[in-house]
Amino acid sequence: MVSRRVIFWDVDTQADFMLPGGKLYVPGAEKLIPSLKRLTDQARKDRVFLVSDACVHAPDDPEFQRFPPHCVRGTSGAEIIPETIAQRFLILPNRREATVPKDLSPYQQVILEKQTLDVFDNPLTETVIERLKTFTDADAEFVVFGVVTEYCVRCVAKGLLERGRRASLVEDAIKSLKAEDGKSALAEMNSLGARMTTTREAIDSLGVSKATQV
Repeated sequence: MVSRRVIFWDVDTQADFMLPGGKLYVPGAEKLIPSLKRLTDQARKDRVFLVSDACVHAPDDPEFQRFPPHCVRGTSGAEIIPETIAQRFLILPNRREATVPKDLSPYQQVILEKQTLDVFDNPLTETVIERLKTFTDADAEFVVFGVVTEYCVRCVAKGLLERGRRASLVEDAIKSLKAEDGKSALAEMNSLGARMTTTREAIDSLGVSKATQV
């Protein structure tokens, strides 16, 4: 049964960020993959709903004035790594004409595409959060993991907290580009009300016994 009290949120676990040789590789990110897989497996087993966001850029995206080209639509680097994909997922592009189904419960995972650091720039993000209230508690906690701590992970956690939602960060399933920037981002999130957790604690919060954890 899908948890009513907890929602998982996976941030930018795409090949260009996660894997050595990626266009904007986060050093050491591949070491997170076992934890990311364990967390995603809970969605695959219908124990928790998983929200994901993913960068999907055009070749001439303005963001490439700030960062090297990465996650270009149609390239292998834009693909979410297989360890963080559930069986029943729905992709929601950042397009005006796109809509969110009224009932998301048939899915295990919703993937929100974005072209900026902040997933809340995709207006469908707000709608997804509201739709989740149909089968999760209004005060459910969002458990956030992925990359990069001081960029997109920060945007997700801050965006949730600013909207009155509870958020926690999985400290062994996030990674920063610069250690000091990552520490500053975590301190900021703590000051806003986020709490720190671990992969094991996040899974335990679903009521899953240690014997059945994967």
